[in-house]
Amino acid sequence: MNPFTDKNKPANLRSEILKVAGNMFLQYGYSGTTFQKIADELGIVKSTITYHFKNKFMLMEELIDDFFEMLKKFIDSYPEEYRNKYWRHCVVYIYAYRRIMSSPRTMELFYHKDQQEQWMNHKVDIVSHIFEQVSQDFHKSYDMKDLRIKVRIDMGGRVQLYTCFQENPGVMTVDEYCYYHIYHIGLLCKLDELTIQENIQEAFKFADSHQPPKHSIFG
Repeated sequence: MNPFTDKNKPANLRSEILKVAGNMFLQYGYSGTTFQKIADELGIVKSTITYHFKNKFMLMEELIDDFFEMLKKFIDSYPEEYRNKYWRHCVVYIYAYRRIMSSPRTMELFYHKDQQEQWMNHKVDIVSHIFEQVSQDFHKSYDMKDLRIKVRIDMGGRVQLYTCFQENPGVMTVDEYCYYHIYHIGLLCKLDELTIQENIQEAFKFADSHQPPKHSIFG
């Protein structure tokens, strides 16, 4: 146990909470990880954790956001290969799904029912911005109300896709799973078939030839 008391908290306590929580998520799963366990490991009271993270969703959300930001920064470190916003998000999801779905534990963390229910309500604005970026990049007309509806359709499609993947083993590979999701994004952003296929093909080429750094949770 790390001897962190509330009178002697390290300056980077937030980072320490995330580090310990990440290890526990991998060890105990989403449901088995509690603020009390994290507090006991750090030698602090539980209220110190709730000061930084109101609930477990917010803690897991920051770990997931850190994972996606790492992937985006890695992709952006190759500006000479950049194509457009749709291509960029295709590569992000390819990287993300390949790692998230590499083991039952990481899948459970990302797709836990409680986590997904919170995500469906909490991430609408962020995913709407992704759709907005793609629409702007291809000079497509849009309004935010329309985009938010499309985001809801996208989110519902992701749930159904994962359900199909889980309940029908062998029906699709992880890369096929990636393809169906990013293809659906292209359709919702009103991109034509040739543009969608070209960008998906180039996204897989990039992902196959460039290996991003390891992540503490998702590998």
